[in-house]
Amino acid sequence: MKENKIIQLKNIEKSFGKKDFIIKALSNITIDIFEGEMVAIMGASGSGKSTLLNIIGCLDTQTSGDYYLYNKNVSKMSSKEKSKLRCSELGFIVQDFALINEYSVYKNIILPCIYSKMNKKAINNRAKALIKQLKIDDKTHSYPSQLSGGQKQRTAIARALMNDPKIILADEPTGSLDQQNGHEVIKMLKHINNEGKTVIIVTHDPNIALECNRIIYLCDGKITQKV
Repeated sequence: MKENKIIQLKNIEKSFGKKDFIIKALSNITIDIFEGEMVAIMGASGSGKSTLLNIIGCLDTQTSGDYYLYNKNVSKMSSKEKSKLRCSELGFIVQDFALINEYSVYKNIILPCIYSKMNKKAINNRAKALIKQLKIDDKTHSYPSQLSGGQKQRTAIARALMNDPKIILADEPTGSLDQQNGHEVIKMLKHINNEGKTVIIVTHDPNIALECNRIIYLCDGKITQKV
């Protein structure tokens, strides 16, 4: 692992609501994440895990504090700059797969390339390689309704990898899967990490967290422990 900070969160606070009724989702979050790490963010439901991941993924903005990605202050970026960053540097995997039911496996996988500069041949070659790597070759033209939970998550992982991002953000990636498929997904994420990508996993499952290099524990929006 290189000792190269790629994510720096400094005194991140996140609140929801208005004057009379404010909920503080995150409080004084300060974290450094290094290139090539596999990090678990752990805590009970409502602890702020997903909110934190959404801020790291440029899907949400903190109320105060600073977020640096590759030493660039994300907090000062425009919406367009954040969108470009999401497409090029970040890959997302979520619990409910977020596949488009009307699209085939292949079409779901190439979705991140809609605004990319890759030509059609390169897109096709990349998609085919990922489909083969994730062992869903026989499902290329199938639709989400025709897939098992494990196959849906493999499709979602392929989509997350399509633009070859440096960072993978996984929000409860095994939450909708049985134990065996969940274990397979974690094996895939470890393989992705071993290939050099930084992987950040939100989970409430201690067995998954123990597969990571480091665990950050959240409770009521605060870091209670770093292991």
